[in-house]
Amino acid sequence: VESQLSCPHCDMQQAAPKIPSADVIHCIGDSHVSFFGGQDVIQPGWPERSDDLLSCFVTHHLGGALAYNLTRTGTQMRGREKLFEVLEQAVPPGGNVLLSFGEIDCRAHVLKQAAKRNVSIEAVVAECLEHYFQTVREAMERGFEVVIYNAVPSAIPRARKSGRDDDYVAVGDWRQRNQAIRAFNAGAKQRCADCGAKFLETFPALVDEQGKAVSWYYFDAIHLSQRAMPLTLRALAELFPERSYPSLPVAKPPAGAQIMAVIAKRLRRWLKMKPPLHPTRLQD
Repeated sequence: VESQLSCPHCDMQQAAPKIPSADVIHCIGDSHVSFFGGQDVIQPGWPERSDDLLSCFVTHHLGGALAYNLTRTGTQMRGREKLFEVLEQAVPPGGNVLLSFGEIDCRAHVLKQAAKRNVSIEAVVAECLEHYFQTVREAMERGFEVVIYNAVPSAIPRARKSGRDDDYVAVGDWRQRNQAIRAFNAGAKQRCADCGAKFLETFPALVDEQGKAVSWYYFDAIHLSQRAMPLTLRALAELFPERSYPSLPVAKPPAGAQIMAVIAKRLRRWLKMKPPLHPTRLQD
């Protein structure tokens, strides 16, 4: 039986290649790893098993762990402890690991620290990356093939405090946050080149000509929807041209879609409604 890869946002199906077990990528990190589960939902936290729909990814959600804190034990989120638990208990020796950290640092902490210490955003980002990549090198020294996932653009327009469970802290406006994210991604990309890790980059495809996040690609205030999966799979295939990762046509937001996406998300937030799942799945 031939498998089919279906896209929830375009009227098509295509044959999906079978993914060898050696090519499966274990996606580990903050809530942005939920995107790789193949549906518009936040995956349960480790050690609970994720509901993954795509055979090329296994997700391991560690909660709101910070890139900066990955060198530290005993933090509130226990990010370091959980990361190495996953590596030891869930990832096969020599397996593929995608690490997703840094968006929370850039959205909620970098600007605050830069103002508090009277230093540049870039200086705070560089310090954060030094902590992060110390841990990246530890994972690589254990024999894992590591991919670093970029921090996605910040789509929250203005600064805000978190007042409820489905809300998210944001310091500064979107331009300032995306300045921090660009610096983070540029620094992470260079450090990947230096240490031999790979860098999965989608940020440029998710912003408009002014550098503002295209809300159509998000299912809530900060998380990508499956509309961004085709362009992510394309970027992944460019990193691993020798592997048979699935592909889908990259959809662009139709006219008026940006405004409608913003309205829909605001309505769901006010009414406390969950977004539709919009699964990207392999079908027999």
